[in-house]
Amino acid sequence: MDHRDGQLSLVLFFNPVGRFTHSWRRRESGVEDLLGLEMAAYSARRVEEAKFDAIFISDKASFDDDPVNPDLCPYEPLTTLGALSAVTRNVGLIATVSTTFTEPYNTARMMAQLDFLSKGRVGWNVVTSYSGAQNFNATMPAKAERYAQAQEFLDVTQLLWDAWDDDAVVMDRERGVWADESKIHHPHFEGPRFKVRDALTMPRSPQGRPVIVQAGQSEDGVNFAARNAEVVFASQSNIEGGTAFYAKLNSRVAEFGRPQGSVRILPGLIPVVGETQAEADEIAEMLADLITVEVGLADLTFQLIGADLTGLELDEPIPVERLPSLEEAARSTMLNASRYPNMYRIITEEKPTLRHLIRTRTKSASHQLLRGTASSIADEMQKWYDQRACDGFTITPPYMNEGLDRICDLLVPELQDRGIFRTEYEGTTLRDTLGLERPAPVRAVEPSLVLAQQS
Repeated sequence: MDHRDGQLSLVLFFNPVGRFTHSWRRRESGVEDLLGLEMAAYSARRVEEAKFDAIFISDKASFDDDPVNPDLCPYEPLTTLGALSAVTRNVGLIATVSTTFTEPYNTARMMAQLDFLSKGRVGWNVVTSYSGAQNFNATMPAKAERYAQAQEFLDVTQLLWDAWDDDAVVMDRERGVWADESKIHHPHFEGPRFKVRDALTMPRSPQGRPVIVQAGQSEDGVNFAARNAEVVFASQSNIEGGTAFYAKLNSRVAEFGRPQGSVRILPGLIPVVGETQAEADEIAEMLADLITVEVGLADLTFQLIGADLTGLELDEPIPVERLPSLEEAARSTMLNASRYPNMYRIITEEKPTLRHLIRTRTKSASHQLLRGTASSIADEMQKWYDQRACDGFTITPPYMNEGLDRICDLLVPELQDRGIFRTEYEGTTLRDTLGLERPAPVRAVEPSLVLAQQS
């Protein structure tokens, strides 16, 4: 098979004590220091040394659905990345912010400030949220409305980021003029959901605007990503699903009139790296032994959008009749509904036992879980890349810190030796790292788009 030109993108999904449920129980997990800066700074510095594109912090603002576990990343993204911007120089910093429970002006201002603090390394993972309305004096909108609101929200933030001309700051000391007000364009935006009059009180940020990231797999999510995203976090557990999603999203990108290569698609990958296959297997079994049946069942129930698993034998496959149908999943508002088809396929086609699912799938969900040597894992990563199932990967260490160290010290050098991952950063901004152009300013939302949002 011919190898594809270019190089992989790698983004670290920050799980502070590791992705595997209960990996925090290891004495070496460092859970005692959870939520402190050093734990986050260690991860950021390590992946910067390894030349990762970025570190990504997810967000969760309620207790809905998930059991309470430190591996769900309780860090608040914006404040954490603000701190990390001071202890890193090159790695990108991607924050999750919801468009359902925040306002465009504050979000645009905070993201632009982070872009200045980091000298152009910020990305925004745009989410619509699936729960948490009870904590924001709000009622949860229907899914279609959440995506319509997200689009208007993004339109407004783009106008705010682009309000200042790139040469608006003149710093004329003799005349006492810092900025030319004629080059500041107040948006005067009025849509069905948001009204914003003034421009931001700060100039256009180093990247022009932060890199837009998105992770939806549903039809609404795919359309939103195709229209807006520059990086997409995907959830595919086999290469057939990966190639199908890759083709679907890129086709949809073209339908929105965007050029080829506008979006980098990064499916999730959880690598258990050993110096030998036997060592990787031993690590994986050690981590699986830490998962209690009770917590594992609760976590798996969440992954299966509420399936009734009570009374089932641990060493038997899950009966198909216990699973929600794909049609029921499509109507669900739960977070993992868009990933459920992958789990449904695994259970109905591969027929793993309930115990096996608890030990391997409670945190890998529908992401790819690989255990092996750096060479064997790199083989699979290169296969996905060459067959256009991805443009790179969103990497989550199964346990910390050693799991991340093995990725940086064993797997990354293998990818570099093959010439499919960088050995040095090119440029200084996240857009430089991703090979994205600095966007030209946008000064108005097309009237047809505002009308579509109102309908």
